[in-house]
Amino acid sequence: MKKSSEPTRRRVFIKSNDRICQLFSFSQSPDGSIYCASPDFADAIWISAIIAKPSPLILVTDEIGEGKVSFHGSGMTAVRPNNLEHGHRLVIKGNKLIDKKEKNLGIRHLFTIFPKEPNYQPRNSPLYNRQSDYCLNANEELTPFIGIFFAIPLLDLEINFGFSLSIDDMNNIPNDILGLGNFSLRYHNVFWFAYRTKHMEKWPKKSLIIYHDGFSFPIIIGTGPGKAIVQFRQPKYLISDGKLTIDCGESVS
Repeated sequence: MKKSSEPTRRRVFIKSNDRICQLFSFSQSPDGSIYCASPDFADAIWISAIIAKPSPLILVTDEIGEGKVSFHGSGMTAVRPNNLEHGHRLVIKGNKLIDKKEKNLGIRHLFTIFPKEPNYQPRNSPLYNRQSDYCLNANEELTPFIGIFFAIPLLDLEINFGFSLSIDDMNNIPNDILGLGNFSLRYHNVFWFAYRTKHMEKWPKKSLIIYHDGFSFPIIIGTGPGKAIVQFRQPKYLISDGKLTIDCGESVS
């Protein structure tokens, strides 16, 4: 792969009024693997699924302690505590980020998150203390949201993202579609999209993080106070006239 001048590490913050909190730290290694850590991962609930009939098999682990999620260039995705030198939890095989034989970069869903209320503020190294820092600008008041993250090859493409929900699931259209953006790593852009549905008035006590095989991806829809369902979408990708279209389509489960 061509050597990139883009940052290999980025901190990701969220800003609302005068409040600035760190959400994540992303990095990408020379083999294409992407790693993500967060101050909130210590007590997060991690979920993955194996699509099966008549319904998906849900796999759950929680409170791994300080750790990270890794999306290997080979397609394997796993969660591992920092104090565990060997072995992973919830290992899932999926779409490759780099195909070394074909010398191609892959596109894939990374994770979907319903975060607990952000509150971590690195006092000794605030936002933009590092040139590679990236910031999501929230509404005037920071409110609960769902975030969806993709890895997209670092190409000069305009991104068109198509995503829809039933009108019955939304409180206030279009204000429940909160925003989107992207930031670059060594070989990939990390593209993010944020939204809200009904019954998401309160932050969860623990961050809920769902990852899958990178082909289909999970979304979270509130169904009642403290209750939600998970649906899987099968996106379609189209590159034409300098534009990458991601059409998230309808539910596949």
